[in-house]
Amino acid sequence: MKKHTFIILLFTLLFSVKSHSSTYFINDTIPTPKAITNIKKVFTKKNKDSIRVAKTEKRDTIKQILKKSVAPNYWKLTNKPGLLLTQTSFFNWTKGGNNTVAGILSFKGDYNYKKGQFFWRNGVLFRYGLSKENGTEYSKKTDDILDLKSSIGYKKDIESKWYYSGEFNLTTQFGKGYKGNNRSTVISNFFAPARMRLGVGAVYTDDDDSFKVHLSPLTNQVTFVLDQELANKGAFGVTPAVKDEAGEIIKKGENIYSEFGTLIRIEYKTPLMKNIDFALKSSFYSDYLNKFGNVDSDVEININMKVNQFINSRISSHLLYDDDAKILQSDGTQIGPKLQLKQILGVGVTYIF
Repeated sequence: MKKHTFIILLFTLLFSVKSHSSTYFINDTIPTPKAITNIKKVFTKKNKDSIRVAKTEKRDTIKQILKKSVAPNYWKLTNKPGLLLTQTSFFNWTKGGNNTVAGILSFKGDYNYKKGQFFWRNGVLFRYGLSKENGTEYSKKTDDILDLKSSIGYKKDIESKWYYSGEFNLTTQFGKGYKGNNRSTVISNFFAPARMRLGVGAVYTDDDDSFKVHLSPLTNQVTFVLDQELANKGAFGVTPAVKDEAGEIIKKGENIYSEFGTLIRIEYKTPLMKNIDFALKSSFYSDYLNKFGNVDSDVEININMKVNQFINSRISSHLLYDDDAKILQSDGTQIGPKLQLKQILGVGVTYIF
């Protein structure tokens, strides 16, 4: 009996010591401040989130790169600035001649969109050239054009090469043009003339756009002559000023001449041989209301010979007949219209991007 009592007392003592010990360590442990706990949570969460965000961004970036690499690009953008130079020098040349330096600065941009059965083509072209001959006071203008165009088209059948189309075109020049070697007689200027065409019709184009035929039976052609002196003379088809018997102007010449007619435009380009390309651009316009059958013709032929990536040579011929463009004589009288021709041959520097 004493033995059993002793064992029970021993277990009771051990349980009591354990309970007091646990109570002691629980109650006497220094508590962790709440601010420290919150800071630990913030830093731990931030690190985990940063790793997760970094992984997500990396994964999304890879997806975007892959998506862009396989996504169709409906835009085709081309910029082509250029500088064409010519020089003629003589030294003890018995047949005679004058030293001449000439240059043409140009820029051609094409910004085309094509998706399925729809296209939208935009283009800008400017050229400005000067020639200086030894012994002359002034330089002469050899080229001057600013041309803006935009056209849209849509076809019902995906296999068809004919599109319903609409077109806008504006052509003018930058600076003054003079008659002869002096600068006393101005024959053209900025927006004098400027020609705007707006029409609807149909266009045929092959798969690589190397051959195009544009038919526009409804075309409004507007000629602007904003130089009042030229407008008073009736230049480029506008109504001239009304003068009294003494020659004084009693009514200024009009600045706008509008026509409504039909337009046919043909474009063709093809390689002739390696590094030599041929390009033809032509347009033919006739007015329904005034002298129908008289055709304003504009034909331009270019042969480009590529030496390397930057150096090229160009032969250009531009044939123009405009029923409203009269030829100004030295005495101030106008005759014509007549056939106009311009030719350019030179070597230049171009860069395409």
